[in-house]
Amino acid sequence: RHQFPHGIPECGTDALRMALCAHNVHGDDIRLDVAGVLSYRHFCNKVWNAVKFVLAALGPDFVPRPPEETVPQRPMERWVLSRLAQAAGECGRRMEALEVHGAVAAVHHFWLRSFCDVYL
Repeated sequence: RHQFPHGIPECGTDALRMALCAHNVHGDDIRLDVAGVLSYRHFCNKVWNAVKFVLAALGPDFVPRPPEETVPQRPMERWVLSRLAQAAGECGRRMEALEVHGAVAAVHHFWLRSFCDVYL
């Protein structure tokens, strides 16, 4: 009652999944924090808004080129692709080590700190 006097806010299943995957679980118990789930709700909303922004900026006639034909021209494009490659590598290493929480952290950090905060 003290933390949520008006009840627990709706967070959605994607936010709940992210929060559960972000936990470093050592045993049978998960200490799920509603504020943490709410934080991942905001993250999911940021993903949605960034995708809508990019799709609107590209326009309805945009046709992506194959990755092997895409060459970054500007320094900022090279920078964000290098950050993406680092995040993908970290995510892959963490998943191979069965550390899902570390993979989630790598994706979360790239999306917020590199892609949205700097690149967009």
